[in-house]
Amino acid sequence: MEKSEAARILSYYPTATGFQRWHMRGRLDLCPYDALLKHLRGPASILDVGCGYGHLAWYLRAKLPGLRYFGTDIDANKIAVANASRVAEASRVSEASLIAEKNISVLPEFRVGDVRVQPDFPATFGNIVFLDVLYLMPWELQCEILRWAFTRLATGSEASLVIKSMDEAKGFTGWRAVAEEWVMVRVLKKTVSSGELNGARSVVDYRELAAAAGLKSELETLGTFNPSYYLCIHR
Repeated sequence: MEKSEAARILSYYPTATGFQRWHMRGRLDLCPYDALLKHLRGPASILDVGCGYGHLAWYLRAKLPGLRYFGTDIDANKIAVANASRVAEASRVSEASLIAEKNISVLPEFRVGDVRVQPDFPATFGNIVFLDVLYLMPWELQCEILRWAFTRLATGSEASLVIKSMDEAKGFTGWRAVAEEWVMVRVLKKTVSSGELNGARSVVDYRELAAAAGLKSELETLGTFNPSYYLCIHR
């Protein structure tokens, strides 16, 4: 991501600490959002599961302004930072004026807790994303949440669910990625895990899970520092 684009996104976080801004900048560098855009073909809305500080919301604000954003994370501290960014933006321009302007989406929504028990969220979403979050869950939990998410995709062939995950840990680059997560979760305690540090699975597992639900999938391998991929799942 270009420095100017990262700076624009970080400008939504005037109250973030130096470490939080450093962490967000690292996530922006590691997750190629530009490559993600072509997979977000669904209408109206996006659900970001494990949204962290919510920086994807502010990226999409400029790129896909008509897309209503909803984000969840089990890390209350990160959601507090995300909501502070929302408050800062709301103080800059009223939500009423945002609704009135056809080319600008309403403010994003951030919630703490399990995505499956958010009572005020829509029943379905045009897009659902899991970006670098599934490998922090045990496989059984990954399966449960993905099966739930499959049922929350809007109708129509354009609705899409996108997984970004690491390859299974192999060789130096794979185990370096696991070591980075270990530092963030166990040492610095800046990331909350759902019970795993090395839960990365073969992309074949995710494709088989999607196929069992009657869904199709396309794979895009990413040229990122840590080996990773996008898997786009749709009807």
